[in-house]
Amino acid sequence: MSAQLPTEYLMEPYTLGRGIRELVKGDTPAAGADFSLTMEGRYITRLLSVHVRLVSDATVANREVVLEYRNDANLRYELAGAPVTWPASSTVDYEFNIHQGQAEWVVDSSVLVPLPRTFLPEGFNLRIHVVNIQATDALSAIRIYWERYWTDQAH
Repeated sequence: MSAQLPTEYLMEPYTLGRGIRELVKGDTPAAGADFSLTMEGRYITRLLSVHVRLVSDATVANREVVLEYRNDANLRYELAGAPVTWPASSTVDYEFNIHQGQAEWVVDSSVLVPLPRTFLPEGFNLRIHVVNIQATDALSAIRIYWERYWTDQAH
């Protein structure tokens, strides 16, 4: 049975200085693969920003980049994206950010996307998914800035 996300974690207001902030470099996935990162125990995590670069190969297809929040059963329950696609042989950066009011593109060769303020507890994951990904499309330059909160009483 999948763990339920407690209601108080769903949409908490953003608070300054209460959590542990970290800038994390995500591992570059294999060509033609999505990126996924599972949240470790001891923390409840809220993403503040996620940066990723998509380099599409020469295969004709329109790609779209979305950031998915997934539960411990790997089922998507929330996502962020912009209504824009990219053709073959393109390079584009995506910046997902909690302070972005609405999706904007192209800003300095980037797509700016609002990021949900939802918490990710232990066992939940974030996934950077490319719709219509092709065999040699590549995700890179993955940078995640998050705020984490201890879940045990020792801290």
